[in-house]
Amino acid sequence: MKIGIDSIAFSTSKYVLKLSTLAAERGVDYAKYCVGIGQTEMSVFPPNEDIVTIAVDAAEKSLSKIDDRNSIDMVIFATESSFDLSKAAGIYVHHFLGLSDNCRIFDLKQACYSVTAALQLAKTYIAGNPNSKVLVIGSDIVKYSKNTSGEPTQGGAAVAIVVSKNPRIAEFEPYSGIYSTDIMDFWRPTYATEAIFDGKLSAHNYLKSMDICFNRYLQMSKLTIDNIDYACFHSPFCKMARKANKQLFGEKSIDNSLIYNAIIGNSCSASLYICLISLLDNTAEDMSGKRIGMFSYGSGSVAEYFSLIVADEYKSMLMSQANKNMLSNRAEISFEEYELFRNNKALQGKCYENAGKVSLAGIKEDRREYAIKETEL
Repeated sequence: MKIGIDSIAFSTSKYVLKLSTLAAERGVDYAKYCVGIGQTEMSVFPPNEDIVTIAVDAAEKSLSKIDDRNSIDMVIFATESSFDLSKAAGIYVHHFLGLSDNCRIFDLKQACYSVTAALQLAKTYIAGNPNSKVLVIGSDIVKYSKNTSGEPTQGGAAVAIVVSKNPRIAEFEPYSGIYSTDIMDFWRPTYATEAIFDGKLSAHNYLKSMDICFNRYLQMSKLTIDNIDYACFHSPFCKMARKANKQLFGEKSIDNSLIYNAIIGNSCSASLYICLISLLDNTAEDMSGKRIGMFSYGSGSVAEYFSLIVADEYKSMLMSQANKNMLSNRAEISFEEYELFRNNKALQGKCYENAGKVSLAGIKEDRREYAIKETEL
């Protein structure tokens, strides 16, 4: 039985900060951003947007390609931006999607690796329950301290993936290379609002982990490097993915996979899968039957190399033009607005749109309150 990705979609903020603006305000040469880390823009989120609101938008898009929502009986929400140590963020999303109450819902955490972990769980579940579908969501909004090397890599997005038998986008192949080790390259204690990181150590471990995973993948699959037609890499910033690609494949182009991430910024759990969407959307040649190598890395650390085989009907499932329109239609914000957004504030007298139908209305007595657009009622 073939099991894999039947539908995939993503969402990000309606607002964008150009890194040329950030560079000017921080007194940094813009080339340090656009060349040094390979980023040109980043999505920035107004105070009425959070990981739930963008997750709902991504999931609505993904589910628009599914005939029967009631066939989804598991929702896995992957994030490292959780706002609650007990209640799963997936519970809120499940409610707003109107899914059946005959459904398992839980969150997963392991830095940027967590969507890959969720997909492996979903694959196993579908193997035992072939008439079911699993909705896997990865949603993160990334904030780093001002005037740090992490600041220009900020961003955020949500990706929503429906896993099922007879997938119409891509089939999971049955082998992976995995490597886990305890390392303090990136972490966020429960008392901290921003992550702590060691950039050099993280980059070193990313590349080391990739080599180990890829060699284990080749040993298990009995494939060779020439059997990989396309490649996607976890992209905390695009230059990292390019370094990884050069180390494995030399001059093989991954340009199409990085088009979206270069203007969204780091989306943590969603990052690798936005690379996948970007690759599918922006590759003109027919990818049917082609193999895509996927490298997933989550600091701390867990890494995995696995592969997908593109389905014959994948083009009919893409939302390429809508994705491009979503990104090109984002409103550019000023540096002043960016600083306000960082502090969960809005420019006085200005209203900000949400990406989808749900917005965060406020937090009262420690309860998160959400509102739905009147046009959606």
